[in-house]
Parts: sequence; C-alpha cells; structure tokens
Amino acid sequence: MKLIKLAAVGVAALGLSAGAALAEYPEKPINVVVSFKAGGNADIGARIAAEAISAELGVPVNVLNKPGGAHIPAVMSVKEAPADGYTILQFAPPSFMVVPLTREVPYSVQDDFVPIFAGAFATNALYVRADSPYETFEDFIEGAKANKLTMGVNNLGAPPNLSAVQLASEFGLEFKTIALKTVPASITGLIGGQVDVAVGQIATINAFKDEIRPLIILDNNRVPAMEKHLPGVRTVGEAFEGKNAGAWVRGGWAVKAGTPQEIIDKLVEASAAVGTDEFISGLPAGIDWKYVQGAEGVGAELQTGINLYSPILDGLGLLHK
Repeated sequence: MKLIKLAAVGVAALGLSAGAALAEYPEKPINVVVSFKAGGNADIGARIAAEAISAELGVPVNVLNKPGGAHIPAVMSVKEAPADGYTILQFAPPSFMVVPLTREVPYSVQDDFVPIFAGAFATNALYVRADSPYETFEDFIEGAKANKLTMGVNNLGAPPNLSAVQLASEFGLEFKTIALKTVPASITGLIGGQVDVAVGQIATINAFKDEIRPLIILDNNRVPAMEKHLPGVRTVGEAFEGKNAGAWVRGGWAVKAGTPQEIIDKLVEASAAVGTDEFISGLPAGIDWKYVQGAEGVGAELQTGINLYSPILDGLGLLHK
C-alpha cells in the first residue's frame, strides 16, 4: 500500500455551483461513524471532539458506533454515503492502516477519503508484573534470551503486536505470543500470570498503577505524553543507540472523496477547536492528542505509518501485495 496523494475533489468536478447550498453548510446534524463499540477511548474521544466541533458549526454532531467486521462496515457506510459532509468517518489504526495493509478491502484510503484532522495519539510500553524479577529492561533482555517468555498482546497484527515483533527483531529475541483480545485483557492476563510480559499503551499505567511495572517505552522520540504517564521511563531510542522502535496509533476524521472543497475547508477550520491547549488539557487521562489538520498534514502521518508497518508485516508474511 503506497500513499501517493489523498483525493480532494472541488465543486467544479462535481458539476455543482458555489451557490447558496454550499454557503449554508451545515444545515442539518452531522454523523461521525466510529468503528469501535461505545464506551472505549476511541468512542469517548470521538464524542468529546464532536461536542467541540458542534459548537463551531452550530449543528449537532452525532456519534454512530458501527463495530465489527474488521472495521470494514463502518468505513463502507461512509464510502457509500453521499459526499456532502454530513457523514464523517473516524479513522483509526485498524481501518486506515493495519486492515488495508494486510488484506484486500473494498475501499482505498488514498482514493476514497479526504482527511480533516488527526488527533488521538498513543505509543506503547513494555510491562511486567509489579513483583516480576525483571527490574530493568536489561534484566528482561537477559531473561528473554535465557528463556522463551510469553508475550501478551491484544490482537495479532494490531499495533501492540507489531511493537512486540519489532522489539524481538531489534534485540534478537523470540517470544510465545498470546493474543488476549484487548489491551486491558492483556494486562489482566499479565497480572494473573497468563503471560510473562505484555505490551500496552503508555496510558495503560493509569488503570493498573500498583500491579504492573513499565520497563521501557517502545518508541524512539520522546513526546510530552510520555512524561505525563511514565515519567523517567526511557524510550528504546534513548536507551539503545541504533535500535529502532515505534508505533502508529493515530485517530482522526475523514470525509468521502468528492466532498465539495468549501465543505472540507469549513470542517478543517472547525476542527481547530480540537487542537487548542484548552481542549487537549481537558481530555481524560487515557486519551492523548497530537493535532494535525488537513489532507497534506494527515497524509504525511499516514505515510509514516505505512513506512513503519509495511516491513514488519512483510516479515510476518501478513503484508497484502
């Protein structure tokens, strides 16, 4: 999957005039389709963003949850809706990155959608139980080379699993991987002794503070969220020069390609409300945010994910070619 450019179709290409119809957008409520069930961080983040953007646009912005089906039904419900700015997709790593990279899907990220903004952000960390004999990451490396440890992840092919695969490759390790469906389930499995180590997001520590210990952040470059959740914990890039680690966990909004540019511009402008320090500081502890707006900026973020995950998935034999 190669991201060359993201489509943006103007009014003239649709045979529409830049008249009153576009000038009055939005005239009715807007729906944001979320490919996760209600109650999780993706859903909560979408609802908080929808409230802020609704205030800018002057109409209700409603969240519609469409979980299941490898996220494809949610994406297709937006692709098959009119290109009028009233049906928006909240994209996420599965829908815009992992699933299109690993299988044939009935949509093209670069041809069928125009990004409005990217907001949600996360990176991963390696955790052990609080009573684990591995006090440091170096202890863990030594133990992992002496014994084949069990690694807990949420799902095979998901960002935590890909972080674990990259970790094994960079340090010459081999794990027995156990997929436990969700990140909280992976950490619960760690606490319960089902696995020796587990990969979770850096914000995972907030729900399990006294029961788990972070060993290292599976990323190269330090960002403020790391100090917010795991102060003083090193990144792989900081601790080991020449070793690489990373994760592409980004979420944001996109509209169907062919949406009039005037509507796209209005949505991008309204989305600035979710890029303010006030908005970001008010987010719940489990949600981190790095705001980027517009097709070009978000397109660069997507390309970063493609460049990161393609070789990892290829090494696993999972890359769709």
